[in-house]
Amino acid sequence: MDNEFPFWLGTWEGTADNKKYTFTFVLFEQHLMTFPNGEYEFRDRVVGKLKVTDLATNQVIYDESSFANFDDYLIFGHTIYGREFYFGFTDKEYHCNNSADFTLVRYDNNPNEILYKNFSYGEYFTLDGPCPYNDQLDIPMFLPKVDLILTRQ
Repeated sequence: MDNEFPFWLGTWEGTADNKKYTFTFVLFEQHLMTFPNGEYEFRDRVVGKLKVTDLATNQVIYDESSFANFDDYLIFGHTIYGREFYFGFTDKEYHCNNSADFTLVRYDNNPNEILYKNFSYGEYFTLDGPCPYNDQLDIPMFLPKVDLILTRQ
């Protein structure tokens, strides 16, 4: 796909709200995608994992960094349009399959920084029974909710 993926791959870090966010993006080449109608295709997919550290206590408060299998990842790259890469996040069942979207923006003049922006909650519904949370905002969400600069590591 026009060799656009390599720029985004690797580890990126940023800080906001006294937390350090570490994103790692990897490429699964020719991953088998199966659709509900039985059709399938092989597609290159960029997926991400997140680690969040509280800077006040130096405690890790969220960590997906051990993920290695495609099905374990919660962050999926959807579309690259110009300098922007649109991502979606879908949490695990114990967090009621909560979802969110965000955008990463590439700077033309600095290949070692990207802007994380436009966090928004996704549609809220549970797939596997009742959710123990009364409201979507009660479900723990570890993605940053504010815009921040991420630096390539």
